[in-house]
Amino acid sequence: MSEDLDNVSDIHKRWSLTRINFSSYKISLIISLTSSFVIISLTGIYFDQDFLHIFIYLTFGLCFVLTSYFMDFYLLQGSPVNNFSKILHVSAFSNLLWMTILIFGIMSYIIFKKDGIPSGYIIEGMMLAIGLRIGIFTSVFGAELKKAILVGIIQPIILVSIITPLDYFIYLTKPLDICFGLIIIGLGIAWAIFANRSGRPNIESTFSILQAFLSAWTENKVKDIEKILVSKSIETSVFTRILRFKDDGKEINLILPEIHPGPFKSIGGSNLSHRLWKYFNYKAIVFHTPSDHSVNIPSYEEVLKYLKSLSIYDIIQNGNTCSLPLKTRNGDVTCTGIAFGDIPLIMLSNSPSGMDDIPEVLQVDLERYSKSIGFKQILMVDSHNAMGRKLNEIEYNKMLDIAKKCLEKLQNSLQTNFKVSIANSREIFNNLNYIDVGKAGLSIFLIEILNRRYVLGWTDSNNMKNGLREHIISKLEQKGVYVLDICTSDTHENSGFRTSEGYYPLGEVTSFEEITNIFIQLLSVAENNLIDAKYQIIETKSVVKVMGRNQFTDYSKALNKSMNLTKVFLGVTFIVIVLMLIFTT
Repeated sequence: MSEDLDNVSDIHKRWSLTRINFSSYKISLIISLTSSFVIISLTGIYFDQDFLHIFIYLTFGLCFVLTSYFMDFYLLQGSPVNNFSKILHVSAFSNLLWMTILIFGIMSYIIFKKDGIPSGYIIEGMMLAIGLRIGIFTSVFGAELKKAILVGIIQPIILVSIITPLDYFIYLTKPLDICFGLIIIGLGIAWAIFANRSGRPNIESTFSILQAFLSAWTENKVKDIEKILVSKSIETSVFTRILRFKDDGKEINLILPEIHPGPFKSIGGSNLSHRLWKYFNYKAIVFHTPSDHSVNIPSYEEVLKYLKSLSIYDIIQNGNTCSLPLKTRNGDVTCTGIAFGDIPLIMLSNSPSGMDDIPEVLQVDLERYSKSIGFKQILMVDSHNAMGRKLNEIEYNKMLDIAKKCLEKLQNSLQTNFKVSIANSREIFNNLNYIDVGKAGLSIFLIEILNRRYVLGWTDSNNMKNGLREHIISKLEQKGVYVLDICTSDTHENSGFRTSEGYYPLGEVTSFEEITNIFIQLLSVAENNLIDAKYQIIETKSVVKVMGRNQFTDYSKALNKSMNLTKVFLGVTFIVIVLMLIFTT
């Protein structure tokens, strides 16, 4: 389990490299044109041109640069990833690099008191830009190497031809300058070949994974990535347990799937919470349970297969009584429990310290213990309501200990009749369009026992900002209700943002007060709809494909090898550039 989490953490760290681009195509356009302006101006100065000639070269050069965007886009048609904004990003990076070489070339020319015209840096900067373009066109765009070399070369060479006076072309053909430039281009081509093969034998093409990922992440094109994920997935059995309340045709479902939301955005089971909520007619809460990304559903077709399987189930227990809720706590670790017959529902949290997914082994340990003290089984919820690292050994043992104490107290608790109600934000808002809330919105589950009301808050979000849970609980308890907990679904649908996590936890964008006010309004709605209810605990066994742990291991190893290889090539390239700046003019 820890190895799997480490692999996912590795992949998550590597994903941040995809954010190394300019935040918008407009910024890339400005950077590309500005750096082109500097390149053309410095070239004119190198060749001792007057202001009028420099102005003419700027006019023709910048017009060509604008035209070259469309030329690159056209020539790269048919590549797996090709859009205009990425063309602008590439141009911005390559021209910025070219400009940097020119500037450092001037500095080295002055520092080392070289003779002659420092024209060599024009051709060397151009070749460095070509090497970068070839590397990006093969890795990100997915162009074949021959096409990448052709497209990578055309734009820079034409630009140099436009902005260099005919009489000075001789200065651009010095053997040493060309030699250094060709070495840099060769390094770019070699990197493209070896980095693409870094995942072999388990992954044939590392770049194909990158391209599919980028298409899904930035353009919502999921076909390619789902095809890859499904091909490496395994078929397995997963259980879904549901605590169902029924009365006079009304039905409320508290759902505990063994499936983990993910992997991200609209791929596979990423929006499983919304699909389940909708499947159960919007009167449902979809909990996050102890699990990890190895039980991600990899495709939309498998999600439909999973949903269809829920119509066939076994009734584990019926009843109409429950215990009073109990809480046990040790520091920030909290266990909240309520027993329905001889099956308890327990919710675990480490807020506000933060916590990543509770490992499945904790549930295995608690199920074993619960049976030893007389329970039939347990319904276990990972509240997933604060940001932080995965549980360390001390926190794990602390959580296991307080959960056992909670189970012991519940085992000896008297049980009585109860009333329930549920309210969702769709009942008071036509469209709750918050960037940190998923499509299933926010819900309140209300249970009344012995004339006292207990509230469970739920949000369709990927975790919560630290401190939000405590803020909501404080405000709700001021209304005279006892709060069981505030949980999230851990939806992975709201992702693809330029943050370190790739998503916004609840409360990162929407204010604490606004979220709390929604819960207060939902409480009023729920209080007016309480029903006397009987419960059923049902269980479904579904046979579906899940991503499995080996898949993450393969991706992690490929990314790490590719990254190490990239570091080596960057180091060699840097040495070549330094030598080039010293020994050439």
